[in-house]
Parts: sequence; C-alpha cells; structure tokens
Amino acid sequence: MQTQTISNRVPWILALGMFVIGTTSLSILGVGPALTRDLAVDPADAGWLVTAFAATFALAAPLAQFTLARCLAPRTLILAGASILAASLIWSALAASFQALLVARIASALGGALIAPTSAALAISLVPVDRRGAVLATVFAGFTLATVGGVPIATWLTLLLGWRGAIAAIGLAALFFVALAAFFIPRDADTANAPRKRPSEKLHLLAPAILLTGTVGMLSTQFVIYALMGELLRQQFGVSAGGLPIAILLFGILGVAGNAAAGALSDRIGPAPLVWASFGGLAAFLSLMFLDLGPYLGAVVLAGCAFMGTLFATPQQSRLVGLVAQEHHGFVLALNSSASYLGIAVGSALASALANNIGLWALPVGALGLLALTAVVTVAFGSIRPGKHVRIERKS
Repeated sequence: MQTQTISNRVPWILALGMFVIGTTSLSILGVGPALTRDLAVDPADAGWLVTAFAATFALAAPLAQFTLARCLAPRTLILAGASILAASLIWSALAASFQALLVARIASALGGALIAPTSAALAISLVPVDRRGAVLATVFAGFTLATVGGVPIATWLTLLLGWRGAIAAIGLAALFFVALAAFFIPRDADTANAPRKRPSEKLHLLAPAILLTGTVGMLSTQFVIYALMGELLRQQFGVSAGGLPIAILLFGILGVAGNAAAGALSDRIGPAPLVWASFGGLAAFLSLMFLDLGPYLGAVVLAGCAFMGTLFATPQQSRLVGLVAQEHHGFVLALNSSASYLGIAVGSALASALANNIGLWALPVGALGLLALTAVVTVAFGSIRPGKHVRIERKS
C-alpha cells in the first residue's frame, strides 16, 4: 500500500519539475524589460537568453539520454538535473553581467534537459500500459501550466520582487522539487512496473522521426498565435487593457483543461483519434479568427485554440513510446522535447515575420498553413505500420 501511494505521488512531483523547467524557459519574456534596464543592455538582447535556453535544451536532451541514461538510474538523472537547475537559477539571480546570465541560462537548460524526458519515461514505467496516457498528462500538466502561465507569473513576481527576486523565487521552487524528488522517488522506481531491459535491442527511428515532425509542426502552429497573443487580443479583437488579464487567464484555464481532457481520454479511445480531434478543433478555431469577433468572442476563440492545442501533447507522446522498446522511451521522449522547443522557436519567428511584414491578420493564415502541412505528414505516418516496419532485433 505504501509503495502504491508513493507511485501515485511521483507523477505529481515530476509535474512540479516540469513546471519549474517551463517557467524557467519562458520567464525571461516577463522579466526581460526590467532585466535589460538593470544590466544596461539592448532590449533585443533578451531574446538571446530565450534562444540560448531553447537551443541548449534541444541539443542536450537526446544527447543525455543517449549517453548518461545508459549508465545512470532515472532517479539519479532527475536529482542531478534538478540540482543543476536550482543552482543555475540562483546564479542567474546573482548575475552581475549579461554574459554571466547567459551562461547561467545555458546551465539551466542542461539541468532541464536531464529532467524532462527522464521524468516522462520514469512516470510511464510506474504504471500499466493502459494508464500511460493519464500519467503522461499528469506529468505534462506542469509544463502546460508553465506554458500558459509562466510569463504572467514571472511578470507578477517581477513587480513584487524585482527581476532578481522573481528568478530567485523560481530557484526556490526548484530546490523544493529537489527535496521532494529525493524523498519520494524510490531508488528502484524505474523498475516497478517495467520489463527487464535488454541491451541487445536496437532502436529503429524511421517511424518515430516521421512522428516527431508532427510535434514540430503542431508546436509551430500554436506559437504562431501564442507568441503575439497579447497583440492579437488587443489590436485584432479589441480587448481592453483591463480585460486583457482576464482573457489571458481564460486562455490558461482552457489550456490546462485540454491537457486534463487528453489524460482522461487518451487511454479510453486511443491516442490517434485525439490527435485528429486536436488537428480538427484547432483548425476550426483558427478559421473563426477571420471573422469580426469582437473582444468577448475573440478571447473565447483564442482560449479554444489553447484547449485544442494542449489536447495534442499526451496522445503524441503515447504514440511515440508505443513505437519503441521500454529501454528507448527516455530517448524518444527527449527527441520529442527537442522537437517541441524547435517548434516553439519556428512558430515564434514566423509570427514576428508575418506581423512585421504583413500584419496581425496574417497570423491565423500562417498557422493554418503549418497545421495543414503537419496533417499531411501525419497521414504519411499512418501508412507506416509499426508491426511491419518498426521491429525489435536481437543479436543471436
């Protein structure tokens, strides 16, 4: 009974780690103006802090799984990553120069790269196959909450504590995660419900690679809209300054609700129908943006995009881990994390390019184009049968 209680707690503790990682990656968008003023650097330089984190994370996550995960237990990787993350956040809060802060951000990304894919792989090893979707949704809820709430949280903390205090507060949350992980994650947690690893099993990446292009495309689609969400609400839909926080709060609530719905439905109806529901629903809400919606309906439609977008992540991860042997779960989930950050970068860059060269009205056009391309790739993936093309080979 005690072991079962611990196993039930572990995914929620891992969700806290994902929240800290997500908030760390996006917090610069909230603290940036105060930070650049204090360090006397150009406001545009704050973008390098976001880029450095994303690029480091995208490269380090699969590399760490390919090397360190072969010789270190998941608990060890998570504790090491959490310690690096906490230390780098405190370092960031004390940084005396922009260069020192940039190095600290790279260290934060390295810590996060050890935690995120390992957490997802560990969580699904604790439960039977028919509960993978629910447990992935639990762990991923932390990142979802950070994605939709990280910037407002960082901005609010900056107003109360200054930018150094805001980053230090995130660092304290990371230290709290270290303590919880050390206490609640048992040393044998990774083998609780998992089959014995077979080092002779080989990883076939054809089908996972095609599937990962869907992750890039879906995240790119979402961030074409999310990157300039405030401007869309204010200029395109006419949301007032007073109504903007309420609209963003609604966006966040619906984003978390989408992740929860994915967890509840993924194991019941299967991941593939949910992926297509996410595609279709997001396309519908993006199409509604061409109408003269006004502030109230505009806020609801944007929140609908958040719901349909977050409906995608859990079934996508379930499909990925279903394609490979258990010993490779961490690696393909690391690749999925890298694909997510690549999608965020691509979508944000496209949003800026469209807004600056054409106008805000072009954002849903660009998002729909990316979504259509992603759907085509997903259809192509459907022609690859894992039973035929993705197989486990054993050395004789």
